Amino acid sequence: MNILSPVPTGSGVEVLHNALAAGIDGYHVRRYSPWRSVFPPALIGLSSRRADLIHASADYGVFFARAGVPLVATLHNYTSDLFMRDYSSSLQYLHYRTDLRWFSRLTFKRATVVVAISQFIAQLATKDLQTDAPVRLIYNGVDHTLFVPGKAKTTSWPFRVLFCGNLNRRKRAQLLPSLAAALGNGFEIHYTAGLSDGALDLPGAGRGVLRPLGRIKHADMPAVYRSMDVLFMPSVREGFGLCVAEAMACGLPVVACRESAMPELVEAGRGGTLCPVDDVACYADAIRRLADDRVSARRMGEFNRGRIEEQFTQVRMIEEYRALFESVRDGEFNR
Repeated sequence: MNILSPVPTGSGVEVLHNALAAGIDGYHVRRYSPWRSVFPPALIGLSSRRADLIHASADYGVFFARAGVPLVATLHNYTSDLFMRDYSSSLQYLHYRTDLRWFSRLTFKRATVVVAISQFIAQLATKDLQTDAPVRLIYNGVDHTLFVPGKAKTTSWPFRVLFCGNLNRRKRAQLLPSLAAALGNGFEIHYTAGLSDGALDLPGAGRGVLRPLGRIKHADMPAVYRSMDVLFMPSVREGFGLCVAEAMACGLPVVACRESAMPELVEAGRGGTLCPVDDVACYADAIRRLADDRVSARRMGEFNRGRIEEQFTQVRMIEEYRALFESVRDGEFNR
């Protein structure tokens, strides 16, 4: 089966679809610059009628659809609901609620089947779009042979906190200076730079507690996780949380916002702490407790590693997609 997958470069979507290409015969990734989505009709030429199946993201999937070719659309995230008003710029929110929402609705109507990467995102999108399109749940997966724990840390200082993701409002990167002030001496907050859209300036970056890491290749991320003590994820909207799963596979405890898909991935109390939106005091207290009790921190990391091995491996993800593609090929979905 010839499967064509157009994906934007420089995103978690590309990472996941590359994994599918490596694990499924006949799966081909066609990469494109995310700038093409500024004028969505420019995406039309990236797919082909010669494919037996097209696998694309749900936001712009309708532009890759071809007559007579099944379309599997994966819903990697959803930001077009009213909740996002307070976590987007005015222009972003206008885009989310108008054209992007419309494109998503058209994709749901056109797709043979839609894949959601978490229960939260499936329920949110189907309710907001008021659609009865067939939706299947396939959680993202991590290469647990690449993302592995490092040597256990028992007394090392400073206690190193890692933030991964774009420095934008949705990810809540603007909380980092406040968290740094709340933690004070004995802690370092290291943060990566994602894509540049909506980037925020962080006061105090490069001085004291805040340590920018810049852009890091995905292949280099295992070593970064292993050099840290805890992952901090205050984002209010994650379709799944790939970097969270990768950190868990590397044996890190997680301190995160309890919104969106985080409760499906992080088991509060056993793998980390989930806090209310923007509750810096809760975040700081959770991180301090981990720093003060390294035995508990290590146990949480070990629990997270086991959780990834049991439920969120890349092998499992690939096999579930393979089975879905075969069922689409065999005509099990009729719309």
